[in-house]
Amino acid sequence: MNKSYIPFDWKKADKTAWLEPCEESYYYAEKWRKEGRKSVLDLGCGLGRHSVLFAKYGFKVTASDISDDALDFLKGYSKQNQTDIACRKADMQALPFADDAFDCIFAMHSAGHADSEGMKRIMAEIKRVLKPNGAVFMTLCSKETWTFKESGLPKLDKNTVIKTDGPEQCVPHYFVDKEDIKELFTEFTLKKVRHIDDCFDGKKWKNMKHYFIEAVIEKEAGVPDYSGIIGKTFTCKTDRPLGCSHPRIKEMIYPVNYGYIEGIFAGDGAEQDVYILGVNKPVSEFTGKVIAVLHRLNDNEDKWIIAPDNKTFTKEDILSKIDFQERFFDSELYM
Repeated sequence: MNKSYIPFDWKKADKTAWLEPCEESYYYAEKWRKEGRKSVLDLGCGLGRHSVLFAKYGFKVTASDISDDALDFLKGYSKQNQTDIACRKADMQALPFADDAFDCIFAMHSAGHADSEGMKRIMAEIKRVLKPNGAVFMTLCSKETWTFKESGLPKLDKNTVIKTDGPEQCVPHYFVDKEDIKELFTEFTLKKVRHIDDCFDGKKWKNMKHYFIEAVIEKEAGVPDYSGIIGKTFTCKTDRPLGCSHPRIKEMIYPVNYGYIEGIFAGDGAEQDVYILGVNKPVSEFTGKVIAVLHRLNDNEDKWIIAPDNKTFTKEDILSKIDFQERFFDSELYM
């Protein structure tokens, strides 16, 4: 793990304080919905207060965090709220998602948990996984805050303070001023920047300033090229034959054979997964032609669709046959 990204210790935190969505989340859920945006990444989701809110607004939500404790909590919290959220363990500096994956990114008090070099990597990843004209809202700590100016906490570099106790012990905090923001967002169009002092929390007065930043990425869309794969013949092994149940989700029954191709590795580092269509009985091995590739956006691996040479399928046919599993992901099918 990069030294500049240490998980928040949720065992030391008052969880009830982290379950109420912030007021900005309501604003952006409504704004982004009116703009026709559909997919959102809750970056550094914590316990998932904003993930659940966006899901209730009808967004396809992916929640990412470096903390297993946070994600485990969110899985139960999401089920309790009857929402469907894809939970992914992820370091913000190396996100496990495809290019051009999300319409928008929401990062409330989370993106700045890195040193200066780490922050540059985080911004590069945000740029990469946003779709063209994708929107981002994030908060960053202000250099005018007491924590940065007067606390005496150790500094990792000219922008970064490291916390020494509490649930954020060893968690870096990156601080900015207006010039830092301009530099971080050079490849974005800034839409709105507010400088807010949360000076009273209902119990005590304090100097706690943040920048609230809204921006849109300006870039061209990347188009995956599967011309070297589609139409080629491969032999695959079947480890989940037709009629079997998912190894973790017992109620999920495979209506098709599902397997992998030995020696070819996908984005997740494992051997390439395949759906086998047009074979109406369980098989342990199959040789056929790749007729399509399912490109997962909120994941880091593609799925190949293989069928016998004499079988043809429409896009709608393929999507309906693999929906039992792929409905949990945001994907595009290439044929």
